[in-house]
Amino acid sequence: MTNNKKTTYSLGIVLLAAVLGVLVGLMFGPKLSWDNRDSFYDFTNSSPIDQMMTLVENTYVDSIDRDSLTTMAMSSLLSSLDPHSTFLPPKSFEEEREMMTGSFEGIGINLLYLNDTVFISNVHAGGPAHKAGVHAGDRIIYVDTTKVSGVGIASVSGDVVSLIRGPRHSKVTLKVNRDGSNKLIPIKVSRDVIMHPSIPAAVMLNKQTGYIRISHFSETTANEFHSSLLQLLNEGMQHLVLDLRGNSGGVLESSIYVVNELLPQGDLIVYTQGAHHRRKNVKATSGGLFETGKLTVMIDEYSASASEVVAGAIQDNDRGLIMGRRSFGKGLVQQQFELSNGGAMLLTIARYYSPSGRCIQRPYDKGTDAYYTDYLNRLLNDYASADSLLSAPGDTTQVFYTKKGRKVYGGGGIQPDVFLSYLIDTHFVYWNRLISKNVMEEVLFDELYHHYNDLKKRFPTVEAFEKGYKVSDATWQRVLTLGEKKGVPRNNASIAKYDSTMRNRYKALMAQSLFDDNAFYKVNLPYDQELQKALQRSK
Repeated sequence: MTNNKKTTYSLGIVLLAAVLGVLVGLMFGPKLSWDNRDSFYDFTNSSPIDQMMTLVENTYVDSIDRDSLTTMAMSSLLSSLDPHSTFLPPKSFEEEREMMTGSFEGIGINLLYLNDTVFISNVHAGGPAHKAGVHAGDRIIYVDTTKVSGVGIASVSGDVVSLIRGPRHSKVTLKVNRDGSNKLIPIKVSRDVIMHPSIPAAVMLNKQTGYIRISHFSETTANEFHSSLLQLLNEGMQHLVLDLRGNSGGVLESSIYVVNELLPQGDLIVYTQGAHHRRKNVKATSGGLFETGKLTVMIDEYSASASEVVAGAIQDNDRGLIMGRRSFGKGLVQQQFELSNGGAMLLTIARYYSPSGRCIQRPYDKGTDAYYTDYLNRLLNDYASADSLLSAPGDTTQVFYTKKGRKVYGGGGIQPDVFLSYLIDTHFVYWNRLISKNVMEEVLFDELYHHYNDLKKRFPTVEAFEKGYKVSDATWQRVLTLGEKKGVPRNNASIAKYDSTMRNRYKALMAQSLFDDNAFYKVNLPYDQELQKALQRSK
């Protein structure tokens, strides 16, 4: 080796050592010695998790919000256990609690955001806003002194609910436009406890058939269901259609009370079991209002948890006919644990089992991502074909038997007795695009904004509205023209096929704004194609 080569080689070694020294220094130093830790942080009696959080918060290269970091860490830890154990931050926990209790403190209005404007879509009858003179179609411009509507102010709209809500008996002033005028009308409203019903509709479909829709299971559902049954029985109901489509669950005890109204004494409703929880059987007691009448239960791919408890109990006891599509498959029981930061941990403690012994929960052994991917694939397959995973019987290696010996299968979810496929129709796409662009709502609220008082005068009751209100050709042309302006080209073939269905949807939305949710369903249900199929199949 020449001297030049030796010199170059030696220089390379020195440079390499220097670089490695820098890297080692970056990776391992400066190190906090446990011998002198008191001069930095006091980790006495703290867990490794607390130590890690403190070090990240105080020494990480970028600033970190500890609350956000805590939420992320706790959510990640719980989601590694199963797909439904979770951490709820304080705000989410409060919203969840309101949903479960069926009440909140506010003024009793529903809002709709269109463009840069906050509209009142409907007002709860008898609530504080109703008593103060607020009505559907009003445009909220100010909440107290905060402007919430106007060009370029749409970003504020997300905070409107929090501005309007507040402690019971406190007051809020809404400044609104109405009757087509730009004049600001101040309306002072005293906040109160507002009930949030879980049953938006209980109506008679014909002289013998009653219909009850349960949107979710809250602490008030049992009383609501009992009252709804009494009402419909007094109107001559002999056949009940219980609609659980889109119902993602809620309070387990409330779903058990619902089934208790439908099953005779002694029938098993559900049982739960877990590693730290012995098997607990729940059976029907005496005194149910509708233990023997004809019963149809409607479910779909969004029906989950407590909804599946109801459907499984009815199916396994051969009490009624289950119609729709295979339910979601959430059969894990969560217990709520409140935490010191105002949030809560929902921890899975047991599994639901239907009376035949089926575990309602879908497998999740491949991880949470695979769990939800499987669900999405089921949806996509069903859109593509009626003969899909959603209509398949489940895991045929897991065979169970109903009370009368009919085969039912495990593998997660409740498979309906009668499968109702999606409406696969290219002409339906046009309607869906109009809905997604809020086209009908925009025209409707403009009509309410200008003509609310006239509409209420002409149609003082739901019955009068049903008989007398017609969607005029001029109004409908406004809908179609606005659709074009919003990027939905007019499709004459689709309009010809679904004109009456789409106009009825507009009418139902108007009924909801002028009256209540029940009015929406009374007008809309005759055009609910899945419901009409169910009624035909259940004859």
